[in-house]
Order: sequence, then C-alpha cells, then structure tokens
Amino acid sequence: MDRLNEPPGDATGGRSWRSTAIGLAQMLIVPQGFTLAVGGSLAVCIGRHGFPGPGGVWLFVAGAAVGYWLVIILVGAVREPVHQPVGIVGLGLLNVTAVFVVPIVTVVHWWIPNEDTAFLAAGLAVHLAYIPIAAFGLSLLARATPDS
Repeated sequence: MDRLNEPPGDATGGRSWRSTAIGLAQMLIVPQGFTLAVGGSLAVCIGRHGFPGPGGVWLFVAGAAVGYWLVIILVGAVREPVHQPVGIVGLGLLNVTAVFVVPIVTVVHWWIPNEDTAFLAAGLAVHLAYIPIAAFGLSLLARATPDS
C-alpha cells in the first residue's frame, strides 16, 4: 500500500499524507513567511547593533505593534468583518515576502546609531513592509493565475 495516499479511515481522518501536508502548507504560509521576516530582521538588527537590553526589546515589540496597527488602519481593515483568510494556491505558496522585507528593514535601521531607536525602527519597519508586500505579491499572482 502507498503510505503517501492512505485509504479512508486512517489516522488522518480519511485524508492522505499528501492532502494533509498540502492543507498544512496552505494554513502556515502567511505565518511562516511572517516569522522569517521578523526573525531575519531581528537577527540583522542584533548583528549590527548588538543584543538589546529590556528597553530595546520592548521598543522592537512596540514598533512592531504600531507598524501593524498603522497597516490595518490604512487599509481599512478595522471597518471590515473578519473573514477567513484568502485562499493561497499555486506560486503564492512559495511566499518569498521575507526575502524582500528583511533587506528593507535592514536599510531602515542600519544607519541609526542609537541601538534602542534602531530596534524601534526595525520593529516598525517589518510590519509596515510585510503585509503590503505580501498582499501585492499575492494579488499579482492571482491576476497571473488562470481560474483564481
């Protein structure tokens, strides 16, 4: 028996390993890319400015929160009901957003001499960049993909 295509009634609730893996990939695509963007941006900032103290960590988090709030306010998300996330299929599953976000965030904080201010700017920049870039890329792919 092909273990990648188990018959109904298996431990996956009737879903094959492949269909389960596809479902997980589709579910994790945005959080996975976002984690890479935040982690990569933070790693570059630490590499450039050193490990932050509690104040720098808080400023990174505060900057990230403010960046997120600004994006959701600017796109009007606060006036919309919460729906299920948009379907992401095809090349959109590759989610290369972090590959573009990390260099942008690096440019933002690289020249800031004060490390606390640099961590604030990095947190702010990662959120100001991620959602708009991911949305732009996914909308381009949706227009380029037939039947989307």
